[in-house]
This record gives sequence, structure tokens and C-alpha cells, in this order.
Amino acid sequence: MLALAAPHFADLPRDQRLVAWFATQAAAAGDPVAAEQGYRRNLQVIRLLRGILSRPQVVPASLLSRIRAFARLVYLNHGLHDAETGRKQAPGFTASELRIAALAASAAGADLGLGGAGLEYALRALEGPLFDARLDAQRTVHGADLTASAVNFYEGVTLRDLQGFPEQAPLHSRVVKQGGVVVERVYRLPAAADALESALPYSAPPQRAVFEPLAAFFRSGDSSQLESAARAWTEAFGLVDAFAGFFDTSADPRGRKAMFGAAVGMADPERTEALERLRLRNSGEALLLLSAAGASRPPRSYALTAEGKSALFAGAFEAAAQVRAEGTIGAIAEPALVRDLLRCAPALRFAQLALRELSRAAADALPALQEALADANALVLAESTAEILPDPRCRELWPQFVATDWLSTVADTEGDRVEDDRQRSVLLQLWWFTGKGAAVERHASGRRYLAVPDGAKFRAAAQELLTLLKELQASGDAARWRELLERHASHPDPRWREEIASRLQGVPRRVAVLPPRLEAVLDGAGKVVDAQAVAVQDFDEHVLREWASY
Repeated sequence: MLALAAPHFADLPRDQRLVAWFATQAAAAGDPVAAEQGYRRNLQVIRLLRGILSRPQVVPASLLSRIRAFARLVYLNHGLHDAETGRKQAPGFTASELRIAALAASAAGADLGLGGAGLEYALRALEGPLFDARLDAQRTVHGADLTASAVNFYEGVTLRDLQGFPEQAPLHSRVVKQGGVVVERVYRLPAAADALESALPYSAPPQRAVFEPLAAFFRSGDSSQLESAARAWTEAFGLVDAFAGFFDTSADPRGRKAMFGAAVGMADPERTEALERLRLRNSGEALLLLSAAGASRPPRSYALTAEGKSALFAGAFEAAAQVRAEGTIGAIAEPALVRDLLRCAPALRFAQLALRELSRAAADALPALQEALADANALVLAESTAEILPDPRCRELWPQFVATDWLSTVADTEGDRVEDDRQRSVLLQLWWFTGKGAAVERHASGRRYLAVPDGAKFRAAAQELLTLLKELQASGDAARWRELLERHASHPDPRWREEIASRLQGVPRRVAVLPPRLEAVLDGAGKVVDAQAVAVQDFDEHVLREWASY
């Protein structure tokens, strides 16, 4: 866990501090939506955990610590399923222990979010979702009918039901079958609209051009308003930038429906200057992370890309990477390269993030193809973009840095099958480059390493992969793409995974970044007149504060 500070937030003009605060409130209004989208039982579990943890004094200490540990996981993943692997997480307590804690908290006056339902009935209804590993085990299952996935975009609906069904809001709706009739339920977020409208008096003209249609979208669910806001956002560069909506389609087995996500940041001038030297598909800006919600919290891609613009949270990305960098590179890279890789790693990470996002195209209907294309573009562009990688030695090390990153990702996979788009993209690259002989195994001192002995061969393989992916995108050949993913990008090599995982023992598997907490400053009448940013000090208290509105 890494809690970020924002020491320069106080240097912003008061109007911009207020814009950031109101934009953060708008983002927070969508957080429960993201939890509900992930799994139909998530909100019930969150409210139950919140209620129990609001009365810690009545829960046995040994049990309380285990419930808190599980609550942290649920908070970080927006529900029961791991945000990266999609696998359901098992609590460290039993159903009977949960019952003891819930009964004690209820007797002490806790609100368990039951909405009039009996506690015993509610607990029995949650036994399967919480404690049966086989029930709704995977958030997203590709290549199967919709009922195989736990994700909550569909209810009682099969792929056959959707043939010819006209979705009015394909990104921001659920499709439900009731009484044999398929209906679409569009998400609306009036609280988010209220917060954005409250920001308008303090907004600069480019911000207003984003917030007005975005507020209208959240109030009405009208897709055209979201499109207008996205177009305005591509032109909005300033001291504070914020956007929210439904963008991430990776959790939908159809690749159509999107999780809610939002992010707020303040200008990072030094990194933005480096991005401005690039001339790629998308314009770019670097931001210091102020808040994030939904699928963007905690950040995973450290970027928000839409409609020809990419906002990169490169400072947060680097802060998280530094926690693992020395241990990961030291364990995975060839010993002779470790020193130079550690020196170049910050520049290489920034280049990888920038090239991937600034070349990223609009979402594609073929699952995982957008992610694979973004990665392939970055692999090809690194050699020819000295603007972002001016150090010749660092450019020379780019292929080896990428190979090290691949193995780190393989070590993070779970089970025999991978469903996550990011991980599938990496497995596809690993298969492709080893198959082309551009990445080869080397053995030294009883260890295996993945080496790139010929830079020209690596670049040629990267260009060939990019050409293939573009052909698939142009043809829309879903069957061929599914076959490619199934055969070469869905099953990690267990030997590599076990070996690398054993070498990474003692290195944090993941680092979750917590943005600072933006707090309102009130006048004597209770009106919000300013805002301040403080680093999160007590994570458990922070979780309960965030869950208070669920």
C-alpha cells in the first residue's frame, strides 16, 4: 500500500482547488456503481463488512483482524473478484464466524445494509457467494455464454437473446431478462451531475466545456452528451483535469459494456513537456493523481485515454514501481544487465506508458485486441522515438526491459487459464517473440533468463506482430482472433511462473496506490469555500469513510 501526498495542491488557485474537490465528489458518486457492475452481491457484502467494522469493540480481536484484512481486499478490488485476475477471493474466516460478528454488530446498533431483510436470511444468501469457491468463481469468462461470467452487466440473458437486440446505451447499461422480455437499464448518476454543476462557477472555460455535457450525461444517460464531453476533454489542458464515465470494457465477455471509472489530477509540467515532443495518435498530458474512483481506483493502467487524448499518471506509476523495481529486476534480469536496467528503468517505464497510451486506438469490439495493439505499437515505436528515450544505452536496453516485464506479469497470473486482457496481451507477446527466436532462454548459475540477443531481430518481430494485429483489426475476424488468444494467450507456462514467483519471494506482488484525500474547508455557515489534500494515514478508517455512501 502506497499513500500519495500532494504537496503542491495548496499552490493551486482556490478556484482550481474547488474544481478538484467537486470533481472528486462526482467521481465518488459512481464508485458504488462500479462495485455493483463487478458482481451482483458486491454491495451486500460491502455493506455487511462496513456495518461490522463500524462496531469493532464487539467483535473478538482475532476475528476482527481477519475481517479487516478481507475488507481491505474487497475495497481495493471493488468487490469479491480480484481486479487483475478476475478470480474470486476467499475470506480468511468461516460463515459461522461471520455470523458471530454480524449478530454482535447488529445488537450494538450497526447498520448492516439489509434494507428490511432479516439478518439470518441475508447471511444464508451470502454463504455461497462468499464461501463456495465454485460459485461465480470468475468475473469474466471469454469464449463461453454470458451466464458463465460473474460480472453484473447481464441478468438472465444469453448471447442468443442479444442477437438483434437494439442497445441504446451499450457502454453504460445492464441488460436484464424479465418475464421472457429483454430490457435495457441505463445507468444514471444524479449525484455526480450535482457535483459537476457545483464546480461550474469555479471552472475555467475548457473545464466548463467538459463538465456541462458530462453533468447532462449523468443526469439523463444520453450517450451523445458523454461523446460531447469526451470531445471537449481532448481540448482541455490546464492546472486541474478531470473526467468520468464508462470506458473500460475489459470485464465484459462481449467487450461492449464498460465499468464506471473516474480520475482527477493536477498538472505535472515536467513530464507533460516530454510528452509534447511526441507526435503520435493521441495528444498527451501528465498529471499528478488527486483522486480516482471505480475501475480507476486503485489505478492499474495509470492512464485515461479517450477520444484522441491520453492523461498519464506517470508520477503515481513511478512511485508504485519503485517499491518493486530493485527486487524484480534483480531477480529476473540477466545479472550483467541489472545495474544498467536499474539506472534506465524510470525512463523505460515512462516511455512504455507514454508510447502505449499515446498510440492507443479507440476501443475495439474484439476483446483484448486494443490492449495487444497498444503494446505492439509501443514495441515498434521505442526504437524511433529518441524524444522520449534520449539515452542511447537505455534505448538499447528496451527489448531486455520488455522481456523482464513479461516474466514479471507471468509470475502474477493464477490458475491454468488467464482471462485478463492485460495478461493475455503479455502472453501473446511472449509466445510470438520466443517463437520467432527474438527472445531466447539462457541458463546461468542454475537459473533461467529470457534474453534478447539480437535487437534487429526483436524489432523485426515487433513489426510483424503489429502488422498481424492491424490485419485482424481491419478484417474484424473474431474467430481467428479468438483462436489466437485461446491457443497462445490464455495458458501461462507453469514452469516460468513457478520459477519466477519463487525468485520474487520477498518482493511485494503488487503495490496499490492510494491518492490523497481531498477534504472540504467550510465557512461558518457550512458552505464549501476551499479544499485541502492530505495523505491517507489510516487505511482502515479510509475504507469506512469511502464506503459510507454505499
